[in-house]
Amino acid sequence: MPTTRSTAAIGGLLLLLAATPLNTTAQPEGPARDAVSLDDIAWMAGHWASEDDGTLSEELWMPPAGGVMLGLHRDSREDPARAFFEYLRIETRGDTLVYIAQPGGGEATVFALARCDDRRAVFTNPGHDFPKQIAYWLDDEGRLNASASGAVGEGDPELQWRWERVEPADE
Repeated sequence: MPTTRSTAAIGGLLLLLAATPLNTTAQPEGPARDAVSLDDIAWMAGHWASEDDGTLSEELWMPPAGGVMLGLHRDSREDPARAFFEYLRIETRGDTLVYIAQPGGGEATVFALARCDDRRAVFTNPGHDFPKQIAYWLDDEGRLNASASGAVGEGDPELQWRWERVEPADE
């Protein structure tokens, strides 16, 4: 029987799934690196956005500095009750990178780097209910893509996003 916490997580997942654009673009594969640093994933830095069916989805990543990349995800909707945000960061722990997510600013969940190449980074946490894997990659058109996948109950759900780079406003 699911706990209140896992029931709330599944409810949040369903809300996010209902308002999240689906991206079926293939994820590029490449040679994995043995040793990685934040500089190897600096390609994620920037302001990224997409709009679908009245939802503005944004992801912002600051460049590596002070041993961390700070990020923020926001889904804005006309109905504020359906809005969503998440604090994100990637930092070095020991000899690896970890991705830390705080949906709604709540409890942090840590995912360890499993694979990294020139245009893709995959983080995993096999003990988490959903997602168990988070991946980011740049496609051939220079768009930032992300997926969250893993098992909740039966099946293997996957959420996907695709964002275009937002150019800074002229001043």
